[in-house]
Amino acid sequence: MNDQNTDPNRKIEIGILEVRRHIPIIYSFSKIFKTKDTNVTIFTTKELLSQLTNYLKDTKEYNIVLKEDNETIYSFIRRVKKICDQKIDLLFVNTIHETVLDIICYLKFRPKSKTVILVHHVNAWLKPQLVCKILHPIRTFDTNMSSVLIHAFIFPKFDAINVIYHPLKDYIKTHTNYDQEIFTLPTSIFDKTTLTSDSNDNEAIKIVIPGLIQEHRKDYDVVFTAFSSLFKQHKNKIKLIIPGLPVGLYGKRIYEKFKNLRDEGYDIVIFDKYVPDDIFGKLLTESDIILAPIKIKTRADNDIEEEYGKTVGSGVIFNAIQYAKPIIVPYEFNMLPELKSSTLTYKNPGELENIINTILSDYENLKKLKQEALVNAEKFSLDTLQNYFEQNVLSWVKKE
Repeated sequence: MNDQNTDPNRKIEIGILEVRRHIPIIYSFSKIFKTKDTNVTIFTTKELLSQLTNYLKDTKEYNIVLKEDNETIYSFIRRVKKICDQKIDLLFVNTIHETVLDIICYLKFRPKSKTVILVHHVNAWLKPQLVCKILHPIRTFDTNMSSVLIHAFIFPKFDAINVIYHPLKDYIKTHTNYDQEIFTLPTSIFDKTTLTSDSNDNEAIKIVIPGLIQEHRKDYDVVFTAFSSLFKQHKNKIKLIIPGLPVGLYGKRIYEKFKNLRDEGYDIVIFDKYVPDDIFGKLLTESDIILAPIKIKTRADNDIEEEYGKTVGSGVIFNAIQYAKPIIVPYEFNMLPELKSSTLTYKNPGELENIINTILSDYENLKKLKQEALVNAEKFSLDTLQNYFEQNVLSWVKKE
């Protein structure tokens, strides 16, 4: 603990640093970390704070330190260090992109407080490797230089790591030589206020695919193949909702394919721009089931290969927790054990089509899945996650 005050009864000062993105993580950690024994300081930008208030309705319980308009990220990080040296016992750093421009901001960042880095991509942070892409020399240089900087100057500064998906912890213990603390605080809290009454049996079943329409994240071609057939069989019984921003040429191509299907008269909701948080939340709340056509092989920010479910977690899984929804994923995805009873899996477009057909033919089965999803989501209640935080993270801070 910070040594300027050794009073055993004083509250532990927790900091959360986020200057890039991941608003739901700031929200979840803010709620989890705020206990009777703690004070919480959020270090962020004005833009991110304005988005955070859509989730965290009352920020008066928190100390907020904002980056100034005329302040660079590098200067703000230096100011955060000074504040941490003076009053913070434990700092959680949520996002450092695996790019040279982001990493250099943290080269001199080593506060006196205990520090935890949220590792989004295990291979990029714990398994250094060099890449060679002749057609992309600048990207190759950035990947290799960022990898060197991470492992030589950034990662060793942190006292512990957090991974949002606990199968990642198993992978780290099995496939790396990391021997410090590994915490598994997730990025979503189940909130009963997101629940709605069950849909009427005569209503169309609403299937939602959250997340960016991006080539290295999800396989929308599998979805298109399955639903092109499903809509022809059950035109008025299915509603497909895709509230994700199309990214790059792949995103535009997928958007056009589903738009054309919608223009044929099928019930499809798809967007060609960013979906505001309130609309996104409403669509998730009103859906019946989540479809996550995750591409198992993916990449980190610096192009190092990762694997969903083993070396990187998927935010879609935490959408299923937050909104208590059953979920459909590819069979090879390494699902959280807590959600397996509300999870369906497929290997190809035909199996995905069969799963939806089975749901449409037996609405009672969907109701049972939704009941299981609720039971499973309650395993991630605020009380449960705060208990984990107190028993693992706070106890670790106190004994140091």
